[in-house]
Amino acid sequence: MTVHDVSDSGRTDRLAAADLPTLLTKEDVAEYFGVSPRTIEAWRQADTGPAPIKIGKHLRWTATSVREFVLSQGQSVE
Repeated sequence: MTVHDVSDSGRTDRLAAADLPTLLTKEDVAEYFGVSPRTIEAWRQADTGPAPIKIGKHLRWTATSVREFVLSQGQSVE
């Protein structure tokens, strides 16, 4: 997965100290779940997958939203 850092090391250190969440792309989330980015888009449109946030014109997911989605799916299959 790709972590989107600021290239200036001083700014990166300050951002890390601010405890900001890691932002994931649709491709990152798809890779995590082992599905295609189109599946993530379908989940988003159906409002059934992890909740994205909009930054400008870009959609991103936080690790927290992905984790919460996984935990909400915690039904065992037998």
